[in-house]
Amino acid sequence: MFTKSDFEIFDEPTLPGRMNLIKTVIDPKFEAITPTVLATLATASGDDAVFYPHIAKHLRRFKNPPVDTWVAFSENKRSYKALPHFELGFWPERLFIYFDILDESKASVQAGVTAEQLATALAKLPSDYLISNDHSSAKMNPATAANIAAAVKKFGQYKHSELVLGRAIEPDSDLLRDEAAQHAYINETFTTLMPIYQALTKHLALH
Repeated sequence: MFTKSDFEIFDEPTLPGRMNLIKTVIDPKFEAITPTVLATLATASGDDAVFYPHIAKHLRRFKNPPVDTWVAFSENKRSYKALPHFELGFWPERLFIYFDILDESKASVQAGVTAEQLATALAKLPSDYLISNDHSSAKMNPATAANIAAAVKKFGQYKHSELVLGRAIEPDSDLLRDEAAQHAYINETFTTLMPIYQALTKHLALH
């Protein structure tokens, strides 16, 4: 179970120290919850998809410690960034449960999905969900109709804009003290995001 104390890894200022905490504190929890998430994604997809976990390795970090960490779930066994995918991870401000279309996968999505189709898919987001155009920033906006429209417009207008959507758990949330409720929240979020994922990836070769 993820707990409030997990966020303390970001208090460690050094690269070796934070990497050690990620590997010894957070990664084992990602590994522990992975079977549950994989089962949820399989069920939510109608058992049409097989997902694979990819725990962040932070291999390009040589000086500054990671500002976030995550496990991604992709239909490709070898990689995830070049495809739309799901992520479960930490920023210092939140535990996030997201669906991502990163810069690396943007062109392939746009090749088969119009702006109108994208807007229609995102209109299904519940009001307590979040949205942004930048996976490298912790800042997210409420998924209001206006913010969804703005995100769709930016995604179409700016070459390197991305799409990130989902829900988050803040450090003081009661969900970090109740394992069953926490897992239910995470699984419910991925289940809600699955129809959007399917609508935006049905034209892609994901394996």
